[in-house]
This record gives sequence, structure tokens and C-alpha cells, in this order.
Amino acid sequence: MHDDHFLTIEPAASWADGKNFNDWLPGIGNEREHPEPISFFYLGHLYLFFKVFQFINMEHPGHQMLLIRILHALYSVLSVYLVYRITQKLSDKRNAITAGWLMAAIAILPNFSVRNLVEMVCMPPLLAGIYWIVKNYDVKELSRSTVRIHSGIILGAGFIMGLAVGIRYQTGIFVAVTGVMIAYHSGIKNFMLFGITSAAAFSFTQADDIMLWGGQPFQHLLGYFQYNQQNAMNYPGSDLAYLSFISIFILPPVSLLLLFGFFRSYKKYALIFFPTISFLIFHIIFPNKQERFILPALPFFVILGTIGWKEFLEEKITSSVWHKINSYSWKFFWVFNLAAMIVFSFTYSKKSRVEAMIFLYERGNCDNFVLEYTHKEKAAMLPEFYTGIWDNYYYWNNTTETTSIIKNFKEVEDVQKGSVHEMDTPNYYVFYDSEKLDERVKKIKDIFPSLTHCAHIEAGWFDKMLHRLNPLNGLEEFYIYEVTDKADLDATRYTARLDDTPH
Repeated sequence: MHDDHFLTIEPAASWADGKNFNDWLPGIGNEREHPEPISFFYLGHLYLFFKVFQFINMEHPGHQMLLIRILHALYSVLSVYLVYRITQKLSDKRNAITAGWLMAAIAILPNFSVRNLVEMVCMPPLLAGIYWIVKNYDVKELSRSTVRIHSGIILGAGFIMGLAVGIRYQTGIFVAVTGVMIAYHSGIKNFMLFGITSAAAFSFTQADDIMLWGGQPFQHLLGYFQYNQQNAMNYPGSDLAYLSFISIFILPPVSLLLLFGFFRSYKKYALIFFPTISFLIFHIIFPNKQERFILPALPFFVILGTIGWKEFLEEKITSSVWHKINSYSWKFFWVFNLAAMIVFSFTYSKKSRVEAMIFLYERGNCDNFVLEYTHKEKAAMLPEFYTGIWDNYYYWNNTTETTSIIKNFKEVEDVQKGSVHEMDTPNYYVFYDSEKLDERVKKIKDIFPSLTHCAHIEAGWFDKMLHRLNPLNGLEEFYIYEVTDKADLDATRYTARLDDTPH
């Protein structure tokens, strides 16, 4: 998932350094007329984190990222706590413990909770809004449509859930249907209060639009709608993509038990069921299907699935055979789930990309670098954040005329010197994988004789395992070379050398 880095960390960290990654901010080294289709609310918080890191002189990007992970881990504990408290209020302590442990230890969640995924970050405010309602009223009454809910509760729930929409736009579906359920339970007045408050909170999260886009509100939201309307069919997913909701996120057979319990709860716990199912149906219908999109619904699925299945088991099932099947199913789940959780919790994918960039940072003398993959059309997108350098790096594929690009180094540097998109002459070459490596290195070394091998960054063990399971998962490794003699980079020397070098 590129989004949890390139759409979050890179822009926020570059802003803190006075740069403008990918031109997302208008008027800073660009004449951009249309906003990036993404909310800046969460990014703004990340920006503040990086400014604090600068204030306390924490400069190493690896250390900064570790602290970001720890902060997100602590924040994610709110989701576990709120799932426990909501379940306890709706049911009993025993079911609350089960739901809480599921939310804490479903195999992928510890890994995902420390990543910069807006789908995870929006969970606590969504849960907090629901908890604020169920905490203050007898939930058994919420199965009726004649419940008087205090206006203060509605205002608080609306505000906190409106913030969730500012983090992840699609959660607006969940919040809107929650408003409809409030109208069903307690009338149109509370529906209006909830709608106005949640809309006000959401508007607050989009205040940067007014500052950045000439006083025009909701520019990023409009851009988001336009982008998805125009590109919905460019990222089509399988109609079965969301089966992972009950087969990967939660291992069967327990996932099937929870699915049954979830649908069984539709009437008794309509306040939570209908917002959740509406959110899921929207994503099933929309052409762009990625499994992580439905993560915001996961805690509510866990809550209702746990309660619904346990109530069915206790009220309808008297056979000891079925109780044994239930017991063995949960034992099977916890054994294999915990094994998978340990694996996911102590590894990360695309490790070689990060380590290659940290290597350049720790060298301390990298002016810029070239990602060289002249034997391929595509290569890895490298996380510049870890280099501490925001100059645009050069990338060469199989359509690039190497010597022509090198001849333009000085010209590019002279034209852009001092701009936010500075492109200094590179003194490092990062070669992507080992295919035809000697031949590719020789082309560069003919021009820069002092080109010296510095490091070989191998793929992590997890990436190697994924590659063995499916060769379509690329085995990414990098060979890093440095031009050690600065005189080699002098324009007059290498231009003369290029004239005699075959392309």
C-alpha cells in the first residue's frame, strides 16, 4: 500500500522542511490550479509531529518514523478500549472481553495500527461517537422508535464523528446513516442536531481549503469526488475482493460465526448494524475495490458479530455437539491467528526500499541520486523521506538515453538551483535488482571512472517469502554505487568524456 507512506508521511515531512512534495501546496514552486483529492486534516497532524521532532533536534528519519509508529500504536489502543466498552454496554463483560481481544489481536491489526492508514486513524472517533450514545442510554430501548435522547449526547456524538469524516471521506456514509437511525429512534429534531453538528465538525477539518484555495471551501472534497468519478474504472477490483473481510482479516471458521451473528443482530442493534452494512454495501457496489477500504467497519463487525453469535448460541442451540464445534473453532482460530500475528507484528514489507534510503542518509554526503533500471520499464517508488533530501531524484528506465541525461545534469542544476524542486547533480547511483547489472554499471563507469560499489541491500525475509509463494511479487534488491571523485562530476570533464562514449 503506497498510500500509507506517499500520501501521508512524504508530503507532511516535506512541508515541515519547507519543501513541497509532489506540488500538493499551491503557489510554492508551482502554479497549481486544482487541489490534490485528499483531506489534509490528518496530514496536518503529521506535519505538527515533524515540527516537534525538529524542535527537539530529532533529525534521523528512522528515529522519527519509530516515534510516529509508537504514537499511532498508543492511539490505536483507543479502538480496543471503545470496542470493549460498547460491547459491555450492549451485552455483558464476557462478550466484551472476547470482542476486545479480537480488536487487539486479529492478526493484521497490530501491524496496520502503527501504519499511516486513514482507514485505521478514523476508527477511534467513529467508535467514540457510537459509545457516547450507548453509554448514556439504556440500549435495550434503542430497538424501539420512541426513545428520547438528550440533545447534549447528540451534539457530542455528531461532533466527534464529523471529525472521522474529515480523516476519511467515505466514513460520511456511516455517519449519515447513523443520523438516519437517530431520527428513527428519537425524531427529526435530534437528526437535525446530529447532522448540523457533524457537518460543522467536518467543515472545521477542511478549513485549510479556505486558506490555500482563495477562500473557496471544500476544494479537496470536490476534487476527491471528481477524481473518483473520472477514475473509478481505472482501479477495478474483483467482486469477491471483500471476502477477505471474513477470510483474511478474521480466519474461518470463526469469521463465519461472526458473520452469522452480525446479520442476526440487525433488528436488536439497528443503531450500529445499518450504518455498518450501508458502508459495506457502498464499497461492494463501487468499482474501485481494495480490502483496506472497509477497515473502518471492522470494529463494528466484531462487536455485533460477537454479541449476535453468543446470543444465538445461548438462546437457540441446546445441542452439546454445536457447543463443542464452537469451542474447537475458537481454539483453532486463536492458535493460527496468534501465530500469524507474531509474524506480521515483527516484520514489514518493502524493507529494502527503506534501508536503501536510510543508507544514503547515513552516508552523510549524498547530494542526489539516480534510480537506475534501464533494463525495465518500471521500478520501485523510493521513499525520499528516509534520505533527508527533498530534491527530485533522477530515474532512468529502458527508454532513457543515459549519456544524454548525464549531459543535462549541470544544465538542470543551474536552472533549478534554489527552487523547491532542486535537482542537484547526483553522486550516488541506486541500481534496481541484479539483472544485467555488470553491463549497466559499466555504462556509468565509462563516464564516471570513480564509480565505486558501496552496498547491496537485499529484500527482507518477508518479501522473499512472498516472492517464493508468488513470483509476481517482485524480489526487490538494490546495489548502491558512489561517484567518489568529485572531479568526475565537473561538467567540463564528463561532457568531453561523453563525446567519445557510445550510448
